[in-house]
Amino acid sequence: MSRICKKKPAVCTDEPLSNSGICQKIALMRNILSTAYGPTGRLKQIHNNVGGHVLTTSTSTALLKRVDMSEPLLKLISTSVQHHTARYSDCGLFMGIFMLRLIENTQKYNLRTVAAAKSYKRLVEECNMYLKGDSCGCKVTVDFSSCDSLVALAHSMITSKPACMLNSRETQHISSLIAQAFLYSIPLNSPGVSCFGSTVTIGIEGQSVSDSSVFPGLLVDVPEMLQPADLKRLGSGPFKVVLFNVSLSGDISEVGDVTLEIHTGVDPELDLLQQLLKLGEHVVKDKVNLFACQKVVHPVLQHYLREHGVVVIERLGLALMEPFIQITVPAEAYGLVRGFCFHSCGSRELLQLLPSKDSAISTVVLCHRNETMLEELKMTCQRAEHVLRLTLREPYALLGGGCTETLLATHITHMNQSTATTTAAALGVSHSEFLMAVEAFCSSLHAVALSLEHDGQDCLIDLTYAHRWVPDIYSQTSAKQTCGCGLVEDRSDLEKTPLNTACHTFSPVFLENTDNQPRILDSFSAKLNALNVAVEMAKFVLDVKYIVKDIN
Repeated sequence: MSRICKKKPAVCTDEPLSNSGICQKIALMRNILSTAYGPTGRLKQIHNNVGGHVLTTSTSTALLKRVDMSEPLLKLISTSVQHHTARYSDCGLFMGIFMLRLIENTQKYNLRTVAAAKSYKRLVEECNMYLKGDSCGCKVTVDFSSCDSLVALAHSMITSKPACMLNSRETQHISSLIAQAFLYSIPLNSPGVSCFGSTVTIGIEGQSVSDSSVFPGLLVDVPEMLQPADLKRLGSGPFKVVLFNVSLSGDISEVGDVTLEIHTGVDPELDLLQQLLKLGEHVVKDKVNLFACQKVVHPVLQHYLREHGVVVIERLGLALMEPFIQITVPAEAYGLVRGFCFHSCGSRELLQLLPSKDSAISTVVLCHRNETMLEELKMTCQRAEHVLRLTLREPYALLGGGCTETLLATHITHMNQSTATTTAAALGVSHSEFLMAVEAFCSSLHAVALSLEHDGQDCLIDLTYAHRWVPDIYSQTSAKQTCGCGLVEDRSDLEKTPLNTACHTFSPVFLENTDNQPRILDSFSAKLNALNVAVEMAKFVLDVKYIVKDIN
């Protein structure tokens, strides 16, 4: 078929970062991310111009997934942040803000791309060595003998998502539930290679957050016509279970895309029903107590099974199949569960399937006042539990509240003060270029810490421990200030200066022999990866010379 319109030539943009339009879009994206950062971050509402669902969020995952970007460089940046959060569940906004600030600061200082790339690579290697070393002042060990560190880590993630709309009591309650669900997911007394269990999340709208709870085993909607008396008649467990992952509706269309040859006088649907009833007879004969199916079960088969005292659960869905299998113990051709319990939460009636072994499966029932808050809470809780799982691989956490950023920037500045000449020579860049790269790098870290403040209050850094400080909103006196992470106590002789302003370089003092525990923690694995990927992506974007775009 001939073309109706003549094909248009591709559009080529050279030196995209020298294009003012593209730089404005980068600044706009950075502003969107930075204004959503932290516990007091501003919420974003996303909707299209023809109506439809309106999303209210402050999380990078939901934000970037729903915003369509026409600029290729911004698409690249957005995709890299989404890939990071898909693997690590946290620090997406940190990564985006730091990456974009690094790009902007490189342009601001007019650094050569080659010099910037070499310098940034060296600086991020120094960050990695410091963060992984024993003398790191912004790293704390996660103590698995106590739940305090786990709850603090979960608490920090929840408070950083203001769209969850939780008060302090509700935040503490949800944080404890997340830690409890995480502990349920760790297998006990498992010989050989152990695998994590699963946590199933159920959302219930219109109930108080305090009604949220976590249950061992699996919760499903109560099947129609099932009454508590029916479960009492079953007696005590364990109970025999059969599970199907194919449709048992008896619909001829479920056979698939095949040609059927039907003889005269044969009713295929009736024959299928007869086969289903034979299956039911076999199940009853084998004394099965629970008949479960991923898809639909024919009403006649359901009626037959219920008449013979078998509990029928249909339409489980694909997501519940794996957890269902994990809570059962194999017994010949069937599985076993320990028991059943009824639970009522608002308008939902739920049936709890109790595992007959030490199964690492639990169900978290989350309640909230409306759909928007509930969706944000569900996503935040699922990601918080994943962050807790990451601590098993690397049992550390980083100080939150901007203190890791200020401490890391201070360490990098001090470390390179005396070695700048030799380091620059080794990298093949000039002394001034390397110092400007250090300034751009550390200023970008400070910019992330400054992004936590949205109410016009001054952010300070102390000249001893290099922690971030803000006015204490709970103090009776206006002079009282609080450390971002809560680890350092304020005192009169602790000198401070406004953040991201010139001050003398110093080596941060390692805080020892303190009974204080940090109130705010960040994921070690997530922030370390975000830091490295942000630098790699910034170097990549700075190195782009041409953008070729097909506009047909």
